[in-house]
Amino acid sequence: MDYLIKTTSCEEIQNITGEELRIIKQWKKGTRRVPAAASKLLRLCFDGDASVLLGPDWKNHIFRNNLLFIPEWRRGLSAQDIRSMYWETQLAASLKREISLLKSEIERRNQDIDRLETKAEFYRM
Repeated sequence: MDYLIKTTSCEEIQNITGEELRIIKQWKKGTRRVPAAASKLLRLCFDGDASVLLGPDWKNHIFRNNLLFIPEWRRGLSAQDIRSMYWETQLAASLKREISLLKSEIERRNQDIDRLETKAEFYRM
């Protein structure tokens, strides 16, 4: 954590944490301990490690260049990609319901055809 504090400008740390410059200078000198919340926020911003802030379930999920990189996905996801996944999920659920209704309709019509074929056989005799 020291390397982040030492290598980052006071103004940049202030923009990220919202802390006063006076306190940030004390962090840099080592006369004041960096709070855990500020440390986690800085690590998230600079290292991109989502697990620092969000917990162990987010291990290997990295924020970099305004993208979220997840272990199971080759490229990073933008905010728009994540929003579109929600709509794609909704669309898939809707299509699954429609497929189910169409299957039941096909089954009903097949039963009707079977009944009509039985009647046709009766009259052919």
